[in-house]
Amino acid sequence: MPLQEIWQRIDARYGAFSPQLRRAARFVREHPQDVALQSLRTVSRQAGVSPTSMTRLTQALDVETWDAFQATHRAWLTAGRPGVFSGRADRLISGTRKPGAEDHLLDAVAEAERANIAHALDAASRSLLRQAADLLANAPAVSVAGIRSCFPVAFSLHYSLSLFMPNVRLMTGTGGSLLDELHHLRAGDALVVVSVAPYSRETVEVARHARSAGVRVVGITDGPLTPVARLSDITLVAGNDSPAHIASPIGPIAVAQALALLVLARAGEGALETLRRREATLEATSAYLPEESTT
Repeated sequence: MPLQEIWQRIDARYGAFSPQLRRAARFVREHPQDVALQSLRTVSRQAGVSPTSMTRLTQALDVETWDAFQATHRAWLTAGRPGVFSGRADRLISGTRKPGAEDHLLDAVAEAERANIAHALDAASRSLLRQAADLLANAPAVSVAGIRSCFPVAFSLHYSLSLFMPNVRLMTGTGGSLLDELHHLRAGDALVVVSVAPYSRETVEVARHARSAGVRVVGITDGPLTPVARLSDITLVAGNDSPAHIASPIGPIAVAQALALLVLARAGEGALETLRRREATLEATSAYLPEESTT
């Protein structure tokens, strides 16, 4: 069984777990390397649960023994983690040396992206999307943070919102200053944080400090138990599976665009007037090339 399947089972079943099993599950999800290398007793002590609770967790995940559970983690550690990006790239390059392999790879990309979008906007996600839109629409100010591979998602959401909301700020972290930008946040403001595995330490710290300052946090992430999810008032989960060397941004971008659309719908006529003023400014500054004449 691949470790990813164990993670999926944790995510799906977490809500039905007892408090002790939840604590054990969080540790397993956050510290797979420790699970691979440490004894049952040591892992249980680090997680703050009894060995019996850890064993019950493995059984709740349909893994019969701790040895089998640990073997899955060891396989991941030795084969699945030679590098966050380079390991996947090595497998990709090796696999495309066969005739016709590139077409199979592109088919796999297309299938993965369809699944990512479907997951991002499925029926189970829509209630949380509406709640997040209500939060952003009513906040005095909105900030958006996401760095490295998550920056395109954060920029897309910020740009979409900024077209009709004057109180939206993109936290860029230029020059390593992401945490310095926390001074803009005030209690009651909203912060959208974008973070997927491998989770950027700075982004998680921004969410942590913002929450402690009374800022409402919306997380766009790749699972309900991720570091950002546990710091968020509302968590929007987006699939990002891909055969590529880096996780796909398409699912998170679909969530971001859906969120912006719902906020616009709530903003009403005032947003429409702001959009018209923005269009007039773009027109006056010749921001776009004129449409080519058809005659």
